[in-house]
Amino acid sequence: MAPGAHLLISWLSTVEVLKERRERVLVTLTGVAPDLDGLGAIVDKLTGTTDLYFKYHHYLGHSILSALVIATIAACFAKSQRLLVWFLSVLIVNVHVICDVAGSKGPDGYQWPVYYLYPLYPEYELTWVHQWELNAWQNQVIMFFLLCACLFYAATKKITFLEVISKKLDQEAINMYNKYVRRNA
Repeated sequence: MAPGAHLLISWLSTVEVLKERRERVLVTLTGVAPDLDGLGAIVDKLTGTTDLYFKYHHYLGHSILSALVIATIAACFAKSQRLLVWFLSVLIVNVHVICDVAGSKGPDGYQWPVYYLYPLYPEYELTWVHQWELNAWQNQVIMFFLLCACLFYAATKKITFLEVISKKLDQEAINMYNKYVRRNA
């Protein structure tokens, strides 16, 4: 799945459970953190000589070990509900992995495996024979429903996923919703 979908899934999983913005942001970021192992694509593009993306994406950030490390870092930065932040972070990283196993096939048909037990057992590949392409209709439908859920929270709880970036941006989005949507409803 695309990082945007991971972001929305992660944020939506926190809205009803975590009361503090800081903790919601931390858990949301843990949901996209596994894709940091894909940053090698930038180096590959800039140099034209490396192959870091294919060597490390779905290895370093997509393992059970990385889930534990990412969750521990998030819990350390939490001010409250540290154990809950840790638990949700482990859960969300694993949801990220499941989503990638389900919907990250390349346009060339390459079934992208996840090396879930890396580096402990680097040969183990987690795959699913029915994996759909990254741009397949399934991912588009999932993204549509995620956006609908986000609109629901904007309308009912006066909160958006933009709080991950900034409180001010989140408030501006709510102000725009009130101005253009609620006024016309």
